Amino acid sequence: MLTRLYIKNFVLIEEARLEFGPGFNTITGETGAGKSIVLSALESVLGGQAGAELVRSGADKAIVEGIFEFPADHPVAARLEEAGAALEEGQLVLRRELSAGRTRAFANGLTLSLKQLKQVGALLADLHSQHEHHSLLDTSLHAVFLDAFGGLAPQTTEVARLYAAWGQSRQRAEALRAEREHLRRAEELRAFQLQEIRQLDPRPGEEEKLAQELKVLENLETLAETSAQLCELLYQAEGSVAELLAKARRQLERLAETDPRLQPQAAALTDLVYRVEDLAGGLGDYTRHLETSPERRAEVNERLDGLRRLSHKYGGSPEAVLELVRQLEHQESRAGQLDEDLRRTEAETAALQQRFAEACLVLSAGRRKAAKALSAVVEKSLGKLGMEQTVFSVQLQEEAQAEGPVLRDGQRWHADERGMERAEFYISPNVGETPRPLARTASGGELSRLMLALKEVIADQDRVFILVFDEIDTGVSGRVATAVGKKLRALAASHQIIAITHLPQIAGLAHTHFSVRKRQARGRTFTEVHRLNEQGRAEELAQLLAGEKVSDSARQHAQELLR
Repeated sequence: MLTRLYIKNFVLIEEARLEFGPGFNTITGETGAGKSIVLSALESVLGGQAGAELVRSGADKAIVEGIFEFPADHPVAARLEEAGAALEEGQLVLRRELSAGRTRAFANGLTLSLKQLKQVGALLADLHSQHEHHSLLDTSLHAVFLDAFGGLAPQTTEVARLYAAWGQSRQRAEALRAEREHLRRAEELRAFQLQEIRQLDPRPGEEEKLAQELKVLENLETLAETSAQLCELLYQAEGSVAELLAKARRQLERLAETDPRLQPQAAALTDLVYRVEDLAGGLGDYTRHLETSPERRAEVNERLDGLRRLSHKYGGSPEAVLELVRQLEHQESRAGQLDEDLRRTEAETAALQQRFAEACLVLSAGRRKAAKALSAVVEKSLGKLGMEQTVFSVQLQEEAQAEGPVLRDGQRWHADERGMERAEFYISPNVGETPRPLARTASGGELSRLMLALKEVIADQDRVFILVFDEIDTGVSGRVATAVGKKLRALAASHQIIAITHLPQIAGLAHTHFSVRKRQARGRTFTEVHRLNEQGRAEELAQLLAGEKVSDSARQHAQELLR
């Protein structure tokens, strides 16, 4: 509920604090006193249009702050958090600041965009004003009222769920078809590339090995000549390295016999002699096994050229060629799987469409039944609100579509996440007139009373718990005014009601009563708002009954109204 509305420097209000109570709150006051200013302030903090023109003359900025309190398990809490306005200890403080050239909004101290503020405001309260935008004028909400009245929330949720699932399945099928078409178009090129690469059959590291082998084959003569020279130098020639080392070894061994401390050096030199002999032997073997093979050289050259052309053509490196093969083989395998995947997905899509269509038909049947019942209930309720001759009906409009998802009576129909029909309220306030769309027919007062009737019949399903009515009493008096007041009081059992009225029959039924008054001081005009006690309420009602001169009989009548 809205527990407090703080207003500062807003039009004619210098400063006001309204402490609202649960149940039925009413605001009264003379014409022109500023009741609409209070409503505009409330509307602004709920995301309504507001600009610098609303700032009180002489002030830098206007401030409107609303404090809303909720029980811990309130169903709107999660939706508020999604909209960017999380509760703190069950409380939400909305603040709107207006100044020249800018407007700012906050929720519990955190900045909100105007769009977010509107979303939050729509979750908190429903305003029904004579002059402002009215939610009943939004035809997209008519189905919401109808579904709430018919208790069709499970059916609407199922329709929306299946529509989303069907849409996702269609997207998957379309993606598979696009992939299949892409692979089909590339099939000839893919087959050519794979054939070309597989024909050469490159292996990891092969190009590097062949390049090294070709280098050897191209330098066989130099390798043979040089290795033979080294072998001779190390072992075979007179005065070779091996011969000199052997001589040195013999001398060192004689020294070691004299001084045993030289034995490690003698052993190391002996090992060196053996290693030189092994090295010379290895070079000899290498030289003997070198064979000149022009055929092998041509073969390696040809293979290497082929591999390099392939690398240059398909990525610039042997690794890129092998990666391309992996990708092409995956595409080849994927192409074989796609038909089966597409067949399975198309079957799933068809099944989801069928389930969606069945859910739409169930919802449609429920709506048709609810539409008749709602029309009768609303007409009856409007009769008690001074609109006895009003004809009210719910028109369900469907759109034939050649490829629509729903098949009924041999005809295909359009349907989406909201079902297969659009609901719109039609009304004829006058006898003999053909019912016409509500948005183009009803006056502000009629809209407010119609909303009151609708809210009454869907009270248990309504998720907006703060209802604000302005001039709901337009064109009514006496018995009808009492009926309007009683309906507001009854609705206040499940909602917090804030109603601006000029009729004592309505104001007398409120739980909490505010009076708006205008005064002049210091050459300025001020609008003030006062919460009335019992005595103040009686005096206010007497004034509403009698006008400027309040008689004793008016006061007595006021006391009777309060009782």
